[in-house]
Amino acid sequence: MTDDDVTALSHEEIAALSDDARDALNDSAAGDDDELEEPIDIRARFLDWVVEQFSIVEVTGSKERVRWCERWYDHPEVVARLYALWGARVQADQDENDLGAVSSWWISHWDRHAAVLFDPQVGPFRDCDRTRGHMANRRGENPVVPLSIPPAEWELRL
Repeated sequence: MTDDDVTALSHEEIAALSDDARDALNDSAAGDDDELEEPIDIRARFLDWVVEQFSIVEVTGSKERVRWCERWYDHPEVVARLYALWGARVQADQDENDLGAVSSWWISHWDRHAAVLFDPQVGPFRDCDRTRGHMANRRGENPVVPLSIPPAEWELRL
């Protein structure tokens, strides 16, 4: 991946990281230095992690049963899940006091998200086809989950 291929995430995307994950990212980028010389390119780090993670992932089952889309980055749910996985993994890697943190990450995070990501029936790639491409099986342009915003007088009650 070249520098030309990479741009930084928006402020909103960076804000979406938990404080602990963001601190862990900054710590891992800073090394022994107290101040960073260059801003962290979170997008590049995320994409590097995705490539690294998928280089070691082995999906069980037949090829016909596993769905993946080459244009995974055009699926907002997939990006959100991978981004959450990445942030949790950064935290697990930084937790020197919990030797089982990475193992817990695999079981509590990766396994649960992977079950959804690779599910051919209800996963986010269910409308994609290996030969016909991204969203080839999609019928209509309506969102899968219709959503409307409540009226201004609506109150959030917990």
